[in-house]
Amino acid sequence: MDSYQSVFTAVWPRQLRRLRRELRSGRADADRALVNRALALYESFFLARSAAARTDPVRAFAAPWATALERAAHWVAGWRPNALIHLLYSESSLRFESQLQNLLLGVHSGDLGDLSAAQLARINELQERTVREEVEIAAEMAAVQEGLAEPFPRSDAELEAKVGKLGRVLRRADELRLRTLREVVEILEPVQAVDLLVAAADLEIGMREIGLEHDG
Repeated sequence: MDSYQSVFTAVWPRQLRRLRRELRSGRADADRALVNRALALYESFFLARSAAARTDPVRAFAAPWATALERAAHWVAGWRPNALIHLLYSESSLRFESQLQNLLLGVHSGDLGDLSAAQLARINELQERTVREEVEIAAEMAAVQEGLAEPFPRSDAELEAKVGKLGRVLRRADELRLRTLREVVEILEPVQAVDLLVAAADLEIGMREIGLEHDG
């Protein structure tokens, strides 16, 4: 197993579980420092992904370290950025429904079920921008795929140029994933951000565990 595969099959899942434990234990006293530590971990993951994409774009895109289930859910070799916002709305809706009686009485929880009108407006604006950029990246990916379907390159340089475009699309997608994550947690209060990050970790860990069971 090479160093990149080790990062994605062993190191990252272990770090994600550790992060989830830290977020859960620190939720009651959540502050920006806790949220920033989580962001720093995701940044290190995407840096490793970027390095892998530069070294071997095709392999990074194929993601052999992922399970079949994870790859089936991939959008440009990873989670769709807008999926994080969908997860936020889903978590917020579930919590809002469970807290509705208290909210009507003026008792606020301060968690994801208690988003302000200003926060919702900013999240909606972010979602619109994110979807627009997803469409641009999807169009760029389609152009790369069409280029790969053209007559096979006659030289190594031509092939390298085509493969290099795959890496650039993947890096752009990863940049959007990380930027969306940063902007979402910036909109949220620390406790809200922690709840979202835990939900995202639960989803990623759960999908991997189910995928491993299926592949095994």
